[in-house]
Amino acid sequence: MPRGDSTMAQGIEFAGAFFVSLVTTYIVLPWLIPRLKAKGIVGKDLNKPGNPEIAEMGGISVVIGFFAGVSAILALDGVENVNLLNVSFSAIMGAAFVGMMDDIFDLRQRHKAFLPFVLALPLGTVVGSEITIPHVAVLDFGPYMPIAAAFAVTCAANAANMLEGFNGLGTGLGIIMGFTLVILSLVHNRLDGVYLLIPLIGALIAFLWFNKYPAVVFPGDTLTLFMGATLAAAGMLSMLHVQTVFIFIPMIVEFFLKARGKFRAENYASKSSDRKLVYHGRIESLTHIIMRKVRVTERELVWMVWGIETVVCAFVILVDLAIA
Repeated sequence: MPRGDSTMAQGIEFAGAFFVSLVTTYIVLPWLIPRLKAKGIVGKDLNKPGNPEIAEMGGISVVIGFFAGVSAILALDGVENVNLLNVSFSAIMGAAFVGMMDDIFDLRQRHKAFLPFVLALPLGTVVGSEITIPHVAVLDFGPYMPIAAAFAVTCAANAANMLEGFNGLGTGLGIIMGFTLVILSLVHNRLDGVYLLIPLIGALIAFLWFNKYPAVVFPGDTLTLFMGATLAAAGMLSMLHVQTVFIFIPMIVEFFLKARGKFRAENYASKSSDRKLVYHGRIESLTHIIMRKVRVTERELVWMVWGIETVVCAFVILVDLAIA
């Protein structure tokens, strides 16, 4: 097949996967939300007057939409490295399963670290063992790559769970990071990770419609752990190891801020007045810094954090292009 025809066919496959994942998630959520509420799977929106109860664990719809999109790609026979894609599902579904368990049973932090690690070990057996740091070094993990890959997936899954707590915040961050990895994958013509990213982005965009302010559904750890693991797996499949680490910088900063309080802090305002968020406690989150420095509404705070992530991602893309 001529290169132009092949590229067009691949573009159609990606567009189809995006559409299927978006539509599936959008259809599933209105069906899912009342059923979650009926089962008492709800969380209080602590940044709203009266703390209304909102359906929790809505990330299930994103997982369903994601796999519908991946199935569309497979049905169109557009994946060359099917085995590589299938093995990555172990890490991704493992993180989603742990997230669901945490949403239901409130797992301890060590369980949320250990279980995704074990379930991500197979991924390290199929990805390349070398990690290139441009103009610095090439690191070859050899037989230890399964451990390194599992550690990376675990860190990413839990990091994505750090910067949350406001309507649409984590979902929007995932969309920005996903688009960044797609751009970098296209720049380097390494598209294996894109087969995960396109369905993820489509599902997240649909979910954001219901999760944005004022949210009618919360993602739960089902979504955040799943999203972080998917981004990490996609970064490894497209050999964008270093770039993926850098787009997680806001979450890494969040980790160290939360470590000050032994990870007990929550990303909530102390109170809200005239829709402006107020925080008086110890600084243990990026959101705490923003609320202490400026008077913002919840929507404005979310946009500011998205802006920080966008700047970080744009910087990573520019640096990557400069040194490529």
